[in-house]
Amino acid sequence: MLMKSWHLKAALRVSRLDAASLCRAYARSVSLYGFVCRPYTDLSSYMRKRDAMTAPPWKEAASLIVVSRAPIRDVVGKDLASAMIATTWNNQTSHKISRCDYRILMVKRSSLSSYMANAYVYPGGLCERCDFSSDWWEVFQHVGATRESLLRDICSHAQGVRPPMIAKPMTLTHSNLNPVEYLPGDLAYRISAIRETFEETGVLLLTDKAGSGSVVTTQVLSDDHKIDVAEWRKRLREDPANFLTLCRDSGLCPNVWALHEWWDWLTPVSVGHRRYDTMFYLCCLDRQPSVVLDQSEVITLKWCTPESMLEEYSTGALFLAPPQVYETARLLNISSFNTLSKFAAGRSVEGCQQWMPVIASASDGAVSLLPGDDLYPEEPDYFGRGPGPELPFTLEELRHRAQNLHRMEVQGPFCTAYINITPPCGQLKPVTFTGSDAHLPSML
Repeated sequence: MLMKSWHLKAALRVSRLDAASLCRAYARSVSLYGFVCRPYTDLSSYMRKRDAMTAPPWKEAASLIVVSRAPIRDVVGKDLASAMIATTWNNQTSHKISRCDYRILMVKRSSLSSYMANAYVYPGGLCERCDFSSDWWEVFQHVGATRESLLRDICSHAQGVRPPMIAKPMTLTHSNLNPVEYLPGDLAYRISAIRETFEETGVLLLTDKAGSGSVVTTQVLSDDHKIDVAEWRKRLREDPANFLTLCRDSGLCPNVWALHEWWDWLTPVSVGHRRYDTMFYLCCLDRQPSVVLDQSEVITLKWCTPESMLEEYSTGALFLAPPQVYETARLLNISSFNTLSKFAAGRSVEGCQQWMPVIASASDGAVSLLPGDDLYPEEPDYFGRGPGPELPFTLEELRHRAQNLHRMEVQGPFCTAYINITPPCGQLKPVTFTGSDAHLPSML
């Protein structure tokens, strides 16, 4: 009998079970899953099932990891004495804040936010139909960017894997709109990320000239353009389509060349009632821009190092969602702004995958399984039919019984990344961060 059950395979991997246990695992899996879906081995089947649903199973979003070269005072201290103290302290530890010469921008959602309330996240939000408008071609043309150059430099830049939201944007297909008549996803999602970042933080990534290929670093818009930031942010909150109006009126266009594709995260089926397919981009700024709260969904802004953010998270001082933990832990591998900016620009040619974590219960917590892990299903349940599996082992037992690890262990509000496989698409491994006392380089 051919048994493709996730539950059965998981059980076989982690323990020797008797015949009765195997039968129960197989029977449970058959009752839970009415169909299966392969994420990349059968992309056409995935698309058919997704598009056949009356209501979209999730919404599409874009998020921006804003990286800025740190001000010199933050790197060396206010005077030589403080710099010497910092240097002595750093020599006794593996990763410390002052070794990192860049900062990342994170925002804290309001308790009234419809999603990720009270969590620190990278700026971003929902993609809107106006981000796909064909009117953007004219805006780009005004600064010298032709349709052909944009298709070549942005849409054809990634030579590797293309996730479903790029191949066939659900924002369009579930509104019965023909994607051919709209902007490609590679452009539209970048516009979404830039628009949402401006609305939430006041950081405006516009340019008055076309880029050439992939831009390694960039600068925020200068004050010479006399844009009323407060007024336009207000207008964007009223109607996202006003971002197009802003660009037309100013003669500027979104700096899509400065955004490097980073990764695509899909909310698991068992986490809340809202799901998002979110494309993360990374942008490197030569200097740290001024930021201003939007006084709406965002209540706090923070420029910080990746380590300081994870340190505060590990002590319970703030909350991060698992994708933010994972992506921030990736950045622990690189402490140099120049190195990170070059890596992001070079790696983006390899594209990215869509990752949907699968949540399983353990006896002392939960495990968020990711592709490549021994326990990750060959046929994940993308569309929410059935709860996650329950495994009768502790997190540590599950970890030690697996040969290939790619997971996040969750205990209470805290999660920790564990990986001993090579990430796809040339990406960085997240560093296993458990606080200032221990940094484990990806379990290997």
